[in-house]
Amino acid sequence: MRFSSSWRYIPDNTLEEQSPSNFADAESASAAGPRADKPRLFFMPTDRQRFLIDLAYLAVLPPLLLLVKVPMLLFLLVVLSLLLLRKRATALTLTVVALLGITAIFFSLYGAFNFAGLSRLKLFVELMVYLLLLAVSLQRLTRKVNFYLLISPVLLLALSLFFFESIAMLIYVVAEIFILLWLILSYRMQTGLAQSLRVTGMLFALSLPWVVLLFIFFPRISFEHASYGFRGDEIRRTGHDGTMRMDSAALLVPSERIVMEVGFIGAIPPDDRLYFRGSVLYLDKKDHWEPLPPTLKRRFAPKQNAQKGMIEKEDAITAYKVSLYPTFKPWLYQLDLPIEAPTGATINADFEVKLDQAIEEPQYYDAGSALVYRYGKNTAPEVLRYALDVNRSANPKTRTVTDEITKKYLLPEKRLQAVWRFFQEADLTYSLRPGPLDLNHTADDFLFAKRTGYCVHFAGTFVTMARMADIPARIVTGYKADRANSVKNYLAVKEKDAHAWAEVYLNKHWVRLDPTVTASHIDTESAALLRQNSPLNPEGRWMRVNLYLMYVKYQVETWILQYSHFRQMQLIEKVRNHPEFAAKFSASLLAVLLGSLGLFLYLRRPRCSDRALCAMRPVLKRLQKEGYTRAEGETLHQLFMRYLATHPERNSLLEIDRLYHRARYGDQAFEPKTFKRLISDFMHRSA
Repeated sequence: MRFSSSWRYIPDNTLEEQSPSNFADAESASAAGPRADKPRLFFMPTDRQRFLIDLAYLAVLPPLLLLVKVPMLLFLLVVLSLLLLRKRATALTLTVVALLGITAIFFSLYGAFNFAGLSRLKLFVELMVYLLLLAVSLQRLTRKVNFYLLISPVLLLALSLFFFESIAMLIYVVAEIFILLWLILSYRMQTGLAQSLRVTGMLFALSLPWVVLLFIFFPRISFEHASYGFRGDEIRRTGHDGTMRMDSAALLVPSERIVMEVGFIGAIPPDDRLYFRGSVLYLDKKDHWEPLPPTLKRRFAPKQNAQKGMIEKEDAITAYKVSLYPTFKPWLYQLDLPIEAPTGATINADFEVKLDQAIEEPQYYDAGSALVYRYGKNTAPEVLRYALDVNRSANPKTRTVTDEITKKYLLPEKRLQAVWRFFQEADLTYSLRPGPLDLNHTADDFLFAKRTGYCVHFAGTFVTMARMADIPARIVTGYKADRANSVKNYLAVKEKDAHAWAEVYLNKHWVRLDPTVTASHIDTESAALLRQNSPLNPEGRWMRVNLYLMYVKYQVETWILQYSHFRQMQLIEKVRNHPEFAAKFSASLLAVLLGSLGLFLYLRRPRCSDRALCAMRPVLKRLQKEGYTRAEGETLHQLFMRYLATHPERNSLLEIDRLYHRARYGDQAFEPKTFKRLISDFMHRSA
């Protein structure tokens, strides 16, 4: 491909071109004489121009259709109907359409124009999208093309990036840019779509290394308080509501949906430390458990961070990054024990990490936790009284057992061990589908009658029994992650990982205990559900493959969609301090460069539609190297005769000429082997 000084496109991908530097069919050239259909300068019929512009809008509009409200969708449908009906755009028509557009914009944004709404960038960008769509619709109805109509697809593409952020959108944007460039080149080059498609691929191949380098060294702007998620990726998840149900509402429906994705800086902690803390509950309301009353909670659980004395082992601190999907609740889940709250969140004395508002969009935050800790020394006496509050008359059988334990053991540690042994020896069954308990005697019904339940029943009953043994206890709800759902340093936490456990107050600090592990049996249905995750199960193996795909998705989101100045500093620091990683990183950049260059050279390679003419390429290159280039109007036969006049000893060229013309214009089939042998002989003699 060559561009002249006036940007006139001159194709070089076919061997039929009449040019000294390209190879053409001499017979057609001599018959037609000098070319009369030279490429024209930037001229294109209006219909073709409209067609290409419409294609550009078809490429950029689909994501925005997920954003615009129903009134604006109806307006666009009216405009599309007018275009399909080919109605002439009179002044009256344009006026009516403009009024309809303004009305659609008003009702689309009705209710959003308040003090809080006007301060949000997203609202203004949405308004700009609507105004741009209105302007484009009016201009398109006039059937006249101007600068604004030509540039608007690019503007709409840029504006869509404020709202959509996902791997799907990343791929779609790359495809949109490719299509827009393809359409622009098709217009400029005045050639077919296939030719312009090849040139577009060449330009993309050349630009890839530069895009990678610019991306690495010029990271995107990070919006601290704005999250623009791709709407198709947002799945409503219930999350915890700050209570724990014990009635029929506690029935669990296992779900594989992802609640959060966690990327650890280093190795993933062992299973017995993967407790993501949510809400802390004190009050037993028979059918459910609740936290402290809000007034008391503000008084006895003030905002704070983890104190240095609470961390028992400095080397047991783990750092990680969390992608938490919408739960429509305020909790930000972190491993026990959270060290500090993310930006905009708070930690109270119970180490609940919360936002001031419900989580309605994905949250991305960095976190750190002390896996070996000791805290609770300053727990208020009134809080401990709540942690001892129990209705001893509601569960007489449980009270009888705990009274015996209390009389037998004076030390709280010994009493707690006795309660734990009782659970282990109670022959309890873990079930994801337990029957409803008697809410007036929950502990008695679970321990002595049903003997079947899952985490909420184990935790609630254990806390009740501990309190009866005069040991302060409370319930913690959150997620108990499973390392089976991990790849390298990536961990997926699912809805079915929702869990409840107990904390008891011993020696002036809170200790985590998980009574669910005392279950002696697991029912058949629950066991079957758990076996689905086994790598030995064919379905479990497929889930493992899906986990690897999720890992790739997470890495793309972390290092591309969320790549910021902070991530850039992390990358540079890792390259600087880890020679092995630096070598891999450099090798990856080199691979991108070589791959792009290889793709460019492959696409740049001349194409030919005639096998015989393609086979002639080495011969014509040899003649050109010796100074025999074809003159304008000269046929291949005339060129060969002129060459043989000075090189009669290379008469094998006569046989090549004969076979070529018979295969090209006669009835003889092309024989590649014979042709290749003759050409090889000619090349050897002329070397």
